[in-house]
Amino acid sequence: MKSHGLANMKIFSDLAPEDLAAIEKICEEVFYCYDTELAYDGAEAKYVYLLKLGKTELIARNPKTGQKVVIAAKQPGETMGFSSLIEPYQMNFIIRCLEDCTMYRIPRARLLQELKRRPELFETVRHRIAKLVFPNVQKALDRLQQEDVQESWYPQESDMGYSGPEDGEIV
Repeated sequence: MKSHGLANMKIFSDLAPEDLAAIEKICEEVFYCYDTELAYDGAEAKYVYLLKLGKTELIARNPKTGQKVVIAAKQPGETMGFSSLIEPYQMNFIIRCLEDCTMYRIPRARLLQELKRRPELFETVRHRIAKLVFPNVQKALDRLQQEDVQESWYPQESDMGYSGPEDGEIV
């Protein structure tokens, strides 16, 4: 079997050989040239991408201003597109190649099917997503917050306060 080098991907490092082989079966190596945008905010998320060579960036749109904000830079070994495994299966950002990139692309439907067949693999991958991906989501939200200098676009504690009429106010 031709090895895709998936063991070098952070999300799949140290997987049992049979688990890695199951994922390699459904994985394809693809090439994208500089400045290619692979996924679009709001589009159906069909693939998980694993960066083998090159560099990418993740770009989100600020919901209030519409301004594009770079929320993360990705290096070889990193994963993008886990939105494809979480309902409603929609991308929340744009993936843009900063240079020519070689990636592993795994179709969502086939990966979900394989994970259902192998519950132990599903648990392992789920825990690794929580450990490696979700902390980066918080960093991305923080980055968007920093870019929105005028006001926050997600609720703050002060937004949760009482908003009814003040004592003695005529309504």
